[in-house]
Amino acid sequence: MKLAIRIKQQPDGTYRACCPALPGCSVCDQTKEGDHSRIDLAVQGYLARLDVCLTRELGRALAMETA
Repeated sequence: MKLAIRIKQQPDGTYRACCPALPGCSVCDQTKEGDHSRIDLAVQGYLARLDVCLTRELGRALAMETA
């Protein structure tokens, strides 16, 4: 899966990266390279957590339908 990320330099010299497709998924770092590696980890964590939450909700919905 490919997701777009945006990296922008902030006025204080740090870099901020975000993934527009994943609300709230953003990181800040002193270097552009560090920002890139941190956003990769943030996206992986976000998707892993989303998978857990969606799986639970789907299980609940199916349980309600069969009850």
